[in-house]
Amino acid sequence: MILKRELVDPIKENLFNDYVLIIVGARQTGKTSLLLYLKEDLQDQNVSYISLEEPDFLSLLNTHPENLFDIVGRTKERQIVLIDEIQYLKDPSHFLKYHFDFHRDKLKLIVTGSSAFYLDQKFKDSLAGRKRIFFLKPLNLKEVLHFKGLKIPSLSINKENFIKYPLLYKKEIKSVLKEILIFGSYPAVVLEENIEEKKNILFDLIDSYTRKDILEAGIQAREDYFRFLKLLATQIGNLVNITEISSTLALSRYKIEKFIFAGLKSFHFARLTPFFKNIRKELTKTPKYYFFDCGFRNALLKNFQPLDLREDKGVLFENFVFNFLGDLFGYENLQFWRSKDKNEIDFIVEQRLAIEVKYSDRLIRPGRYQKFLTKYNFPLYFFIFERGHKQMPNDQFNFIYFS
Repeated sequence: MILKRELVDPIKENLFNDYVLIIVGARQTGKTSLLLYLKEDLQDQNVSYISLEEPDFLSLLNTHPENLFDIVGRTKERQIVLIDEIQYLKDPSHFLKYHFDFHRDKLKLIVTGSSAFYLDQKFKDSLAGRKRIFFLKPLNLKEVLHFKGLKIPSLSINKENFIKYPLLYKKEIKSVLKEILIFGSYPAVVLEENIEEKKNILFDLIDSYTRKDILEAGIQAREDYFRFLKLLATQIGNLVNITEISSTLALSRYKIEKFIFAGLKSFHFARLTPFFKNIRKELTKTPKYYFFDCGFRNALLKNFQPLDLREDKGVLFENFVFNFLGDLFGYENLQFWRSKDKNEIDFIVEQRLAIEVKYSDRLIRPGRYQKFLTKYNFPLYFFIFERGHKQMPNDQFNFIYFS
């Protein structure tokens, strides 16, 4: 049985407009399963599924876009056509533009693409006004609970309250969170119960699928790219200076910039830029980087130690919160704040909310945030993994406990 992803509903809301729907995301995040779920879910409509890993289909569609009708047939009613791995086409942009311009009354195209880098290279036309893009990540917290068959009554995850659930289920939530921080939330990893098999899936993801990404990105120096990824994995939540990375790895700045571009476009990691009102007083354009999946990051470092034994448990939780906020508000609406005297706020959301991440509330030092609170009229939220029962000035701060 194919389990439902939260992205299904937004896609279905767009079924009856003219836009081409493009689902992008890293390999093994479940794009094919999502299309197959839609195929089953839309049985009351005229729907077809095509994989471009099938050589005959790929050859026909590369010859001419009109050959799509030789595959799915022509009907009087509008068809929904699901196409997997659109980037395999020689010119996917032309193919999609052709059918939008000439057949949008007959066809609704929903397509997937594994690597945004590859799609960018082949999408010579921007498809402006013709497409809507959906980003499929590894599973979010609610999806992990669903895939594990865990039902938490009254669980609420939204922009207003962030996360709320009955305290009776704190143990279940904490257990799932710990697993996400160590092994991540790729669907195959979540569904696998054996710990060693979880590790094997992640190592295969790093080795086989990441190698495919960099091959498509035209990167020949594979080992150098993996060295770069491993170094970046140790830097999550820190300012990342390209010159310093270049020096540490003894690689040119040009090569590091190419690695960053490929990693971003292949959804290995994401970039977080700084928020500032006065660039002369508040630091810099130096960004931070976070991974879309903690398990992917830990596999790079070959470190699957239990959370309680890890020195990096705080940054792993920070990485989780980055993705949690990205799901809710959109990654493009996240920034961080840091002043020249090193005062810092982990996340600024929509330039109106401030969020600081702490593994335990015992680590909070209220005085450190006075400068920010004086300068900006933003509500400040603390996202906390576990309760340390420290007394806090509740009139000044907001506390969101995850377990």
